Amino acid sequence: MKRLILLCAATLALTLTACKKEAPSGSSSQGAPSGPDAPVSPETDWKSFVENYFDENLAYFGPTEEETNYSGAYYTGDYTSPFKTYLNKTDEEIQTKLEQLWDHYFKGNINSTIYYDKGLEAYILNTADNDVRSPGMAYGMMIAVQTGHKTEFDKLWTFAKNHMWQKSGEKDGYFAWQCSTDGSVKDNGCCPDAEMYFMASLLFASKRWNENKYWEDAQYILDKMWSNNAKKLFSSTHKVIAYQPGYDYTEPAYDLPAFIELFSRCSEKQGENWASTITHTRNHLYNSSHTTSGLFAEISHFDGTPCSVSFNQNATKYMYEAMRCAMNFGMDYYLFGVDARRQTEMAKRLIGFFEKDNYEHARFNWDGSNPSEQYTLGETGANAVACYALIGVAGQEDIIRKNLQKAWEANPLTGSYRYYDGLVHYLSMLHLCGHFKIWKLSHSEASARWPEIDQL
Repeated sequence: MKRLILLCAATLALTLTACKKEAPSGSSSQGAPSGPDAPVSPETDWKSFVENYFDENLAYFGPTEEETNYSGAYYTGDYTSPFKTYLNKTDEEIQTKLEQLWDHYFKGNINSTIYYDKGLEAYILNTADNDVRSPGMAYGMMIAVQTGHKTEFDKLWTFAKNHMWQKSGEKDGYFAWQCSTDGSVKDNGCCPDAEMYFMASLLFASKRWNENKYWEDAQYILDKMWSNNAKKLFSSTHKVIAYQPGYDYTEPAYDLPAFIELFSRCSEKQGENWASTITHTRNHLYNSSHTTSGLFAEISHFDGTPCSVSFNQNATKYMYEAMRCAMNFGMDYYLFGVDARRQTEMAKRLIGFFEKDNYEHARFNWDGSNPSEQYTLGETGANAVACYALIGVAGQEDIIRKNLQKAWEANPLTGSYRYYDGLVHYLSMLHLCGHFKIWKLSHSEASARWPEIDQL
């Protein structure tokens, strides 16, 4: 079924017809209400409409008019924080929490900040190894756009463009994953979740801040992930993101179905290619979840089973990267809800496993054996996001509340190892605070469709 680009490309901003998307095999729209009505009608209360579905820049993140039976926030425009519904936190308390995180990691002292301003540029420092890595830069940009910090976003993007982005040769479109703080490249291989976060954050920035330059940069990357014949991001056979372009294995933590849903709608040249990977990505994420423990391996085959590699003795275990899988399927659940049944199944297994462990350990074999190290801040956040898939499930209320309380009460990290776990927890808090939104129309696009919003 042909997919139509909706509410994303500026040239199609007024096109409000879309095809109903079929649920992938094994998925369900269990508990999902029918699709939202048209956002406005002759009786629309324009003040409430703007208050509910626009940010301070009058960028639109509200309902779509896609015909769907899915319940995700992309379709409904409802980003209500579970901190409000489960912990009774107020909007003011949630905003204060987000400001505390920003002040700690982006404005803090030498023992807390990971953001380093160098005038026209800035970078996110990997404090454990004193270098700059593409995932950290991309996560930092996502945090900046979601929290409305345009100056910091621009400085991070300028550093990434000037020193990491490769725009010729066989790696055209990709980002060198490791640099020194002076911008010199240490390794020009890529780290694919960085490409995914760069593309998504640029698309959001183009709409939130009404600037086409971000859109154009995103389109370049979206295209090159497929048109670079020497280095395609996804396996042409399995339609799953590769560990490196051309590799025959992957990381489950690179599976970001919510972002691919967005890319399939927004890519001007490669929408169909992006769309072709959505079901396969969800299948791989599901198949990578151990049927008993719910855990994920660091590196897997394309069928989801753990994959041994010579350069990582822990590749078949649940380690540092794998914890992001919980955040990945949790965000897909609440943003789109297409694979709701299977993601609830994954969440019940994974969170149930950590419940039995009493949230004591961080590292395990894939089957949950051989526990080691202490439960981390990143796991605290990511697992709380996974709990989105448990909302409304009988017998899960206390477990949801416990995980949300852990994420809320967790203190930001200081010291040498604050970088990675701190970023994962910060991204998780954006999801949990209801502050990770999908902007669909810029101010100029929205006002062209609804002139009334500029008359309030």
